Amino acid sequence: MFLYVSLALGFFPNPVHSRCVVGASGIGVVIGALLSAMGLTFYWNQELTMITAEVVPFLILAIGVDNMFLIARAEREIPAFVENTE
Repeated sequence: MFLYVSLALGFFPNPVHSRCVVGASGIGVVIGALLSAMGLTFYWNQELTMITAEVVPFLILAIGVDNMFLIARAEREIPAFVENTE
């Protein structure tokens, strides 16, 4: 998943605008959110079920990856709009 997101968000003809680090950091944020949610679950002494341990992490990862693509596309389109209005 790290490799796919980093390569898919990258813009290789121009190394200055490459988004490989953005993709890798986005995956890191999603993993950090999962770890903190599981830590809070253990802190509050809640039972960790099979759905929580296996299904929810993949669901959150899929939603986080989708959001990264949307944010990267919006960031790519906004500067062109701002330059044309001035």
